[in-house]
Amino acid sequence: MKDIHFGIVPREWGDFFQEAYEQIKVAEKTGFESVWFEEHHSNEYYLPCPIDALNAIATHTNLKLGTSIVILPLYHPLRLAEQIAQLDVLTHGRVILGVGAGYREKDFENFGIMLDERGTYMDEGLILLDKLLSQDKVTFYGKKYILKDAEVLPKPVQKPRPPIWVGGWKKTAIRRAAKFGDAWFPGPVGTISEVLNDKKIYEEELGKLNKKITTLPIMRDIYVTETDDKALKESEESFNYMYGIDYSTSGHPLLGQTQMKFKDWAYDRFLIGSPSTIIEIVDKLVKNGFNYFVLRFSLRKLTNDQIKNSIRLFGEKVITYFKNER
Repeated sequence: MKDIHFGIVPREWGDFFQEAYEQIKVAEKTGFESVWFEEHHSNEYYLPCPIDALNAIATHTNLKLGTSIVILPLYHPLRLAEQIAQLDVLTHGRVILGVGAGYREKDFENFGIMLDERGTYMDEGLILLDKLLSQDKVTFYGKKYILKDAEVLPKPVQKPRPPIWVGGWKKTAIRRAAKFGDAWFPGPVGTISEVLNDKKIYEEELGKLNKKITTLPIMRDIYVTETDDKALKESEESFNYMYGIDYSTSGHPLLGQTQMKFKDWAYDRFLIGSPSTIIEIVDKLVKNGFNYFVLRFSLRKLTNDQIKNSIRLFGEKVITYFKNER
């Protein structure tokens, strides 16, 4: 399985730890390499502090640990760099930092950050994260941040620093990922066709900077079970909530207030079905250059047992296929 990697998003809401722990243990046994947590605020189906969640799980697993994503404008870059460096030390170099600008008004409204200023926060934040995590002392005078001889201690284990993946769908966000990040990190909401179109923009922007793709991640929602019909039936309630209620009222840049039927949401977007169906979709993405799959198994209305079975089937059937056949 040359250069193809798989990670999971386990349960990430409420009293999450025990079920997340159980799901991670299944993932460890079946070939996954990483675990990821997301960030949203005042939302019953997300956690507000993904780095804290990773710290909680860090000593219970040997998987790599990632954020998918942290809302960078809500963090002072120095504080975030210190948190990431400390976690990287704790885990002996297992951290991947995924960041994004955010898009939900509710995520910003009580933090004193204006949604329409998040681009400036992102640009300066990414410049500073790179410097703070790789240099000894940093002085910076920007529109949003001023630092004088700032130093992150302890230093991260990974050199020159932990990888930084940058999410976003608009052209400005993709350009930012090419300029400041180690990878563009498309989330689960866009269709595969939209992802492939935006990948062309990313490649063009990299070309302007004389850069090449090394890691190309993608995040997808997923449910795997024994048959396609069973997978569709059992996941329908989850996806109708996650997309028909949550995403479609969140101001997502790709969706607005879109309302669709479940099969329309699912088409060209979700990984739903039997292992053989999932293999076909993953293989299409692999052939288009994607080599790191962050998979949100924790659909919001599924039981813990359903999620664990989905993880197990993917590991035993899909990961094994790519390990043995490619």
